Amino acid sequence: MLQFRCRSLQFDFEVCFHMDVATVVEWTGAEAAALRKALRLSVRAFADFVGVAARSVANWEKLGTLTRPKPDTQALLDVALRRADGDVHRRLEVLLAAVGRSASLSFAGSPERTRISRVVPGRGLGRSALLGTDASANSGGELDFLSSQTDMLAAAQTLWVGDLDQADWLQLEEVSASMLLAPMGRWLVALPPDPAGQASRTRRVTGSDVEAVRATVRRFETLDHRYGGGHARKAAVLFLQGEVASLLHGAYTDCVGRDLFAVAAQLTYKTGAMAYDLAMHGRARRYFLQALNLSHAAGDRPLGGKVLALASHQANFVGEYPEAVDLARAAKYGARGQATATVYAMYCAMEARALASLGDRRNCYAALKEAEQAFSRRREGEDPDWIAYFNEAEFHDELGHCFAALGDTNDALIHTGLALSESSTTYRRSRTFSRLVQAGAHVSSLRSSRHDVEQACATAAEALAMADELKSRRVQTYIDRFNGQLAPYARLPIVTDFREQWHDALALA
Repeated sequence: MLQFRCRSLQFDFEVCFHMDVATVVEWTGAEAAALRKALRLSVRAFADFVGVAARSVANWEKLGTLTRPKPDTQALLDVALRRADGDVHRRLEVLLAAVGRSASLSFAGSPERTRISRVVPGRGLGRSALLGTDASANSGGELDFLSSQTDMLAAAQTLWVGDLDQADWLQLEEVSASMLLAPMGRWLVALPPDPAGQASRTRRVTGSDVEAVRATVRRFETLDHRYGGGHARKAAVLFLQGEVASLLHGAYTDCVGRDLFAVAAQLTYKTGAMAYDLAMHGRARRYFLQALNLSHAAGDRPLGGKVLALASHQANFVGEYPEAVDLARAAKYGARGQATATVYAMYCAMEARALASLGDRRNCYAALKEAEQAFSRRREGEDPDWIAYFNEAEFHDELGHCFAALGDTNDALIHTGLALSESSTTYRRSRTFSRLVQAGAHVSSLRSSRHDVEQACATAAEALAMADELKSRRVQTYIDRFNGQLAPYARLPIVTDFREQWHDALALA
């Protein structure tokens, strides 16, 4: 059964009080750990309360005074401390004193009537808490599912403008995958959207206008696959904020409107995918959520599932495996009965990748079997244009990733080989991933021989050459991971030679 964590409730009330207020001049991991204990929250609940990833909290507690959160995160911790009551402040002072640290404790002064937002653990503070704004005011920084066209257009445009202007709130990159689960749940149970048509005195939008945007989206898709997310992302944001925003605020029929919202969702998730490729993970998730909103306005459940599948792919890449499973399964269930066989196979493949990362062999194999069965039922001409990339090569690449994660070396080599033999040079980045997974499979076995290491380095060297034109942080991560796999063979000349090539490639990047 699909499980997801619901967003908890916020209650506002007025109280009249005196209190002692603790302040922390600079947060280190030690102060952050003490605040968690003073609040009496688990690591995950504290992470959700502050609005950061659970792994960040675990890292603070592991390193203590040796680590200092980023300035934006320090501000979130300040807000968390201000929201806590007097008992928490006093417990914090005692806990810090016990480890030789201190917090400044001062008297708040005369009683005053103050509005308090008490947040049940599980709701992140997010931008609204940081800036002292009302949480219901969606200004692009808060992550929420919006079914109202007026609200979603305002939120999307705020995101696009903020991205172009490098707004401060977009620099808060600590947006965890768990923060997408409540919006995901609301999308799953949302009623069908209102008619998409709207009247306007400014611009009449036709099917030709929509087709022009669709052709532009295809061009951005090609650039992304061929050159990486860093090549055209800024241009994509400019096009969204300029042409697409103008069309969305124009006048159109219901039929044209649904097509327009769908193609706007495609470009929005593609721009988010470009951000993900550049390791701008918080920004990517904000784009994915706006794309989910736009796909809902289009009445396109399979497209919404595609957005969640992308979010699952990202969560798996950054190590948030349970959330990756939830997002992929939501895509399957949310679009069940409406997705084509190819689209459904893609959902299953995303679920399998996350399960492989968790080491859940049995359920991973079940998801792979479901993907294979769906993929075999494909029929020419029935698929939407946005799933065109998911061809034979991509399907085998997904299998190769799964088997590599499970440690099934032979199967990983077979399927990455098939992926490379079937793929087009248009998909340069995917071919690079396949080569690096294949190279890693050669040296992942305990029985790897000198010949295997030589083959691995030769394959990875080809990937390095292919990666030369790619502006992609993900590719660099794959290369770094493979380099780590070579550690047991560091003294072999072939490894020394490869690492020299690797360092040369980094110098030119």
